[in-house]
Amino acid sequence: MGNEMQKRSYSYYSYLLLDDAVKDKLRAITMFGNNREQAIGFFRAAIGLYYLSRIMVEDQLDFKAIDKNFNRFIFDVIGRGHSITSVLQYMSSRKVLWVLESKSFISTFLDYFPDIPFSRIVMLLTINLSVAKKISGLPTAGPLQDWILKQNGLTSLPAVEDEAEVELLEKAA
Repeated sequence: MGNEMQKRSYSYYSYLLLDDAVKDKLRAITMFGNNREQAIGFFRAAIGLYYLSRIMVEDQLDFKAIDKNFNRFIFDVIGRGHSITSVLQYMSSRKVLWVLESKSFISTFLDYFPDIPFSRIVMLLTINLSVAKKISGLPTAGPLQDWILKQNGLTSLPAVEDEAEVELLEKAA
């Protein structure tokens, strides 16, 4: 019985991560894209950053339930062929730079999610890049890493290589 109760609480937590208010915010950020392609990029970056910010906890999480909820929402918004895994891959590629360097994405995201400051965005992107490249075996060097390093210089944060946070992301992958 205790195990079943624990399972329900994880599923409930996964719902809390992606409730209707959060879904509305993510859809609203999408509307700031200048065209369909940019709107999809805004959505992918916003949901990826939100997901990463919420799984960085020390509690044990039911990633199967969490990812199921995120995948269902992603499918509903941008359609077949997209998942939280593909979103995280997108966020570790140079394609995300088009979104990050747009005039409106960062400020819009910060307006809708003020609890995720810019310095945390940079850290989340750093960790995601590190995990993705570690999994794929590719080097992290490239345009996204250059952008991150530039932002770290602007915010005077050290580059993040926190092993505990990298391990959390690897569990999610």
